[in-house]
Amino acid sequence: MNRRQARRYPLRPRGLPPRLTGLLAQAPWIRGHRPPAAGESDGLDPTQCALVVVDCQLETLDSVSTAREVVFHTSSAIDMVRRLGGHIVFTRLAFEDSDYRFAPSTNKQFAALARERPLCNGTSGADLHPSLPVRTDDIVVRKTRLGAFSTTKLDERLTNLGITTLMVAGIHASGAILSTVREAADKDYRLIALSDCIADTDTVAQQPLMELIFPRQAEVITTSMLERRLHTKDVGGDARMHADMRASSPTAHVGRG
Repeated sequence: MNRRQARRYPLRPRGLPPRLTGLLAQAPWIRGHRPPAAGESDGLDPTQCALVVVDCQLETLDSVSTAREVVFHTSSAIDMVRRLGGHIVFTRLAFEDSDYRFAPSTNKQFAALARERPLCNGTSGADLHPSLPVRTDDIVVRKTRLGAFSTTKLDERLTNLGITTLMVAGIHASGAILSTVREAADKDYRLIALSDCIADTDTVAQQPLMELIFPRQAEVITTSMLERRLHTKDVGGDARMHADMRASSPTAHVGRG
């Protein structure tokens, strides 16, 4: 286009049609968190929330002094999130023989795990703690690194469900929880760390994580505070209906990813 044509036919910015713009604004897979409008609650929609219970396995809990308390509070959080129509995710750190063989020597922590071979998939130590109320409609993923996302398809599955907010619980604050929080923040989830549902073998390291590090990317609250944050207006309606539909589903969401 020459200068004369450019003056005669100026290019105009092309925006999206208003209807499409409105649909995109409502799309559940877009993790944009706008501030609440006037008169609107700042609570959370349970149907867009998932409680991610990280590595609460028999072997990982064995070295945690507060394991009993963590399992109790986590079980209460699971029951509460389910009742309000939210989703439940469990992660397991567990290895097949091939996972041990291909652990690189450059990875200090996992090279040591490959030599010692703990958390072997299929053994009781790698199973989820039996006191946790796991159901067939929950998502259960096996992972081979600390974070919940890097060796699984969890992000894709959560996105397909329209999940925008993750509540994190489990073991260990300085390892799997920290990695999961950082990964989830990079994927633009809204994050909540449940302080009474998180523990570590090193209680000295846990305190600065909960008070200084996690608050940079997540709200740090207790289970009782979370219940007050969640919307309850739809309980008995849409949220209860979605929860009942998932409970009656015959298929289990269990697997590697």
